[in-house]
Amino acid sequence: MDSEELSFLCSSLALEEDKETLSPDLEAGLQAQGERSIDRSLVGCILSTGPIVRDAFVHMIKGVWKTKEHFEVEAIGNNKFVFHFLSTADKRRVISSGPWCFQNKLLVLEEPTRVGDYSKMSFSKAPFWIQLHNIPVFCMSKTVGSILGNIVGLVQEIECNQDGLCLGTFNRVRALIDIAKPLKRIIKVRLGTDKELITILLRYEHLPELCFHCGVIGHPLKE
Repeated sequence: MDSEELSFLCSSLALEEDKETLSPDLEAGLQAQGERSIDRSLVGCILSTGPIVRDAFVHMIKGVWKTKEHFEVEAIGNNKFVFHFLSTADKRRVISSGPWCFQNKLLVLEEPTRVGDYSKMSFSKAPFWIQLHNIPVFCMSKTVGSILGNIVGLVQEIECNQDGLCLGTFNRVRALIDIAKPLKRIIKVRLGTDKELITILLRYEHLPELCFHCGVIGHPLKE
């Protein structure tokens, strides 16, 4: 077999291989079924420098979430899990009731997209209820709470009455914050006609394990 015949044979084999790897288009029904499954799923990552015992985590989370319908937990490696719900209502309640922790380590939840590529999820944002202390009485309102809360993160909810007034000694907001950055501890703003500089103290509720040296969630000071 000369070089020309060998070259022709190799090109033919490559062409046949390419033909065999062509995939048919997915039927619309299969795609819709997959999308419904994704809509009822959450992906979570436990921020820990060490491995998580799957069985212990699954037992704990099923007892804490107390969903009305059954859900499955699938481990996908690197302290990441996929939660498959039967009910979108259960899924929404889990999201709105967070943040959640396991052994004082934060469980960051994300909703998968239609592509469902778990490797591209950043797990860099989580919601927290934050108390805003040292606020003047005339600033105890939903409007001011929204302005201050959006300095910390993306405000999702503000605790106030029907008139938009925040009762008590502090404003309380729920905000989605970037946990890849150090947590803010104070906000300095100028309020009133005299532009007095006020230092607002931030207190995060149910704060998980974090490094008090760098202020980042996910590892203790010793690490």
